Amino acid sequence: MIKLRLNGYWLLAAAVALGIMACQPASTVPGSLADCRVVPHPMGETCVPARPARIVALDHTSVGDLLSLGVRPVGVPNNLLQQISDRVPEAQRLGQSEQINLEAVAALQPDLIIVSVWDAETIYDKLTVIAPTVVFDMQTTADWQRPFRFHGEVLGMEAEAAAVLAEYQQRIEDLKARLGEERQQIQVSLVRVLAQSGQIGLYLKNCFGGSILSDLGLARPPSQNEGAPDQPPFVKLISREALPQADGDIIFMSTFGATPEIAAAAAAELEELRSDPLWQTLQAVQQNRVYRVGHYWGAGNSPLAADWILDDVEQYILNPSGSEPKNSG
Repeated sequence: MIKLRLNGYWLLAAAVALGIMACQPASTVPGSLADCRVVPHPMGETCVPARPARIVALDHTSVGDLLSLGVRPVGVPNNLLQQISDRVPEAQRLGQSEQINLEAVAALQPDLIIVSVWDAETIYDKLTVIAPTVVFDMQTTADWQRPFRFHGEVLGMEAEAAAVLAEYQQRIEDLKARLGEERQQIQVSLVRVLAQSGQIGLYLKNCFGGSILSDLGLARPPSQNEGAPDQPPFVKLISREALPQADGDIIFMSTFGATPEIAAAAAAELEELRSDPLWQTLQAVQQNRVYRVGHYWGAGNSPLAADWILDDVEQYILNPSGSEPKNSG
């Protein structure tokens, strides 16, 4: 096996180290330090190609961040948010994020791999055999802007990332002005119906959507008005008997399933919840202010998904109607 050292970063240029077929094509390696930039990350340092063209992103956060920067990955995990998945139909699916098919990754001949620290724990060394690999971390989903800036740095697109976040902030300010001071009295509840029978998730202030509600100055119900941006958990589970904790002036409700089977089970739980007599006693239900939205409210984690949340706020708080949101899942 040939070892190439790039400023302290070892890249084993032999796909056979993965135990895959010897005829597998070798990975693309920068020809010299002039062709790459050293990027520190939670699992070391990586010499990233100056202009990566074949990027594999192994979680929905990095995929969403790339799309927010106008970059399309060639490989992605199966368990993406539906709204994200719909935007990368041409990308190769590589298995669940916690069970990535390394042979499929190698076959794509990527020149850069991006992966979250929790998904990289057992496969990082194997990924670095295939291509330069960078790892990012995120304490809670409210911490979404930091990894987005990091992904901009990895791609040499710091200015573009700053511009995207500036556009987000401008939209926040515009909506705050339109909502007016009364926004501080509107309690917005974020509810996720789980596939497990009898359990409901309440998203706290330190979830993705919670951080955006905070930016807008919208209030949360007492049961959800907790959570630090840098400290999990960002969701808590309650039983059906504790349903009053899910109430608010407005309820945004979502389901999610990493597989079709789990998604179907969650949808069935949602239908059962809607027929629960205790659910019918909630103020938001009685006022017809419950809206089905996508799971991006809990874990969208990118500027792209932030725009979807702001779309929902505009449609259902500023201009309430009985229709389903355009990004609902």
